Amino acid sequence: MEAASADTHGKLSGPAPAPGPFVHHEEHPIDGVVRCAVCDRFPLVGEQVTRHEGRGDDEWACETCESSGRSARLGAVAGTDRVRSIGGAANVHRAA
Repeated sequence: MEAASADTHGKLSGPAPAPGPFVHHEEHPIDGVVRCAVCDRFPLVGEQVTRHEGRGDDEWACETCESSGRSARLGAVAGTDRVRSIGGAANVHRAA
């Protein structure tokens, strides 16, 4: 594979680098992978989910189940996060 080089205007020329393999980080919920432990649905990209310390593994609860109190049986709250897309480009970001 050839390395990309900069031309006189600072733009890169040559072949683009191949994308690396997707690395799944367990601490971040991913669309289509994380399922609500209460209602069994997959939260949408950008939806807030809450992580609970379960008996075995950590379990996630969607916004609806968390706000209604149905997730109280899952255990102590360990944190919250937003569901991310597997591609990364479609991740929802808070506007400043």
